[in-house]
Amino acid sequence: MHIRVELQLAEALGPVNRWFCSQAYGTCVEDPERLWHYFIKSGGAIDFARRFNEALSQMNRWYCSQYYGYDVSDTKTLWNYYMNIGLASARKNARSQPDNSPNGCNIAC
Repeated sequence: MHIRVELQLAEALGPVNRWFCSQAYGTCVEDPERLWHYFIKSGGAIDFARRFNEALSQMNRWYCSQYYGYDVSDTKTLWNYYMNIGLASARKNARSQPDNSPNGCNIAC
C-alpha cells in the first residue's frame, strides 16, 4: 500500500476522527465505513491532501533536513516532521506574534 494511503487511512480510522464522528452522531462510532464517510464529508480528506502536499513541499524538506542534519527525502520522515515538529512550531510562532489588527481582534473576515 502506498504511504499516502496508509497515512490517510490512519487519520480516517484514528482516534481524532473517531471522536469528532462520534460527537456528530451522538454515539460511539467504530464502523470503518461510517468513519470514512464522516472523514470525507467533514472536509478531513481535503485537509489531509493540503497537509500532505505541504509536508512534501520544498520548504518542509528544507526545514526537515535542517532539523535532522541531512538531506531528507523519505515521505514518512517528512510527514512525521511536518505533523509533529513543523506544525507545532508554526502554531507556537503564530501565538507569539504581536496583535497588529486595528481593533485588537484577530478574527479573519
